[in-house]
Amino acid sequence: MYGHLREDRWKEAVRRLRTHFERELSDAEDCYLDLGGVKTVRLVVADPEAWNMIRRELGWVVTDPVASPDASITLLKYDSPKDFFRDAMGLPFIHSEEARFETICLIPENGEDGKLFPTAQYNRDDQTVHLRDDNSYYYVTKSYRPEDWINEGHVFVQMLFRILNTEPSTCLVHGACVGAGGHGILMCARGNMGKSTLAVTSMLNGMEYVSEDYLILSRANPEGELRASPIYSIITLSPRMYNVLYEKMDKARFVGISHFKGKYVFDMSAYSDRLRRDYPIRACVFPEINLSAMEPAVELVSGSEKSRAITQIAHSTIFQMWSSGLIREQQDAKTILKIIGMVRDLPFYRITLTTDLDANSGCLRKLVSSL
Repeated sequence: MYGHLREDRWKEAVRRLRTHFERELSDAEDCYLDLGGVKTVRLVVADPEAWNMIRRELGWVVTDPVASPDASITLLKYDSPKDFFRDAMGLPFIHSEEARFETICLIPENGEDGKLFPTAQYNRDDQTVHLRDDNSYYYVTKSYRPEDWINEGHVFVQMLFRILNTEPSTCLVHGACVGAGGHGILMCARGNMGKSTLAVTSMLNGMEYVSEDYLILSRANPEGELRASPIYSIITLSPRMYNVLYEKMDKARFVGISHFKGKYVFDMSAYSDRLRRDYPIRACVFPEINLSAMEPAVELVSGSEKSRAITQIAHSTIFQMWSSGLIREQQDAKTILKIIGMVRDLPFYRITLTTDLDANSGCLRKLVSSL
């Protein structure tokens, strides 16, 4: 769905927006997020209640202020993104329940043969408005209460994904990463395949840790070493897995229950001594759960099995970030090809997981030691 504006109307809308937020955010605080050393994002929030959740979620990536951040994210309380356009910018807003993305397009003053330039976009899936003029994102929420915040899912993931995805050698992916001695293992699997439990158990057993759910993959150059960095300082575990790991999680702090995922959320900031950033990746593993297996096992794979594992991390990332629709098919394809190009030259291993979590973790550690 598209709405069209002439340039003078858009300039007036931006002026209104700045005036509106000078008033609404006069008491706001900000912080800066280091996204794997690739980009820096300024985060602006006016509500103290929101800061409590932000510090728990993003504590590991908060960094010193910079003069020129690559993008900004502002958290807003509004009844709906439609009201953001109408009240803050004075713009008409076209709305369709069928349209996932709704875009305001700029008609330039020189009237270039009817060309339209997208300048603002509302994403109905993650409730964000993106102004492309200065790469500003506005996240719209009705409540900052912790239980509501958790149930909205990973608030920042889709915004950070889009900010990072403009870099040719960087991508935010759905995966996990642990390691030892500076040798990292990237775990690629769809949800509910055991990667989060394996990553968390390994970290609690002393292994180096990057993430159990989302992470940043990057290369300094196309031929450079693949490295992983975190975005979150929280983890999610099913109640059953939490009961199993309870004695080990003495420093974890309970945040809340995600009814969206049916899992418990924990702040793991106290384990920062095990956290690693810009962590070298030496291999990929894809877990498979076998409840009848007596012990875990690792096997190097190639051919169709390796292709299946690569497909899992690429498609799982796309599925988690947004559901593919006609308006995003081209972007989805580019992202899939980018992820494939980043991991295809790594060795891939299948790890068969059992019900013994410590044995699974020990098996993974042995693999790391052999690399």
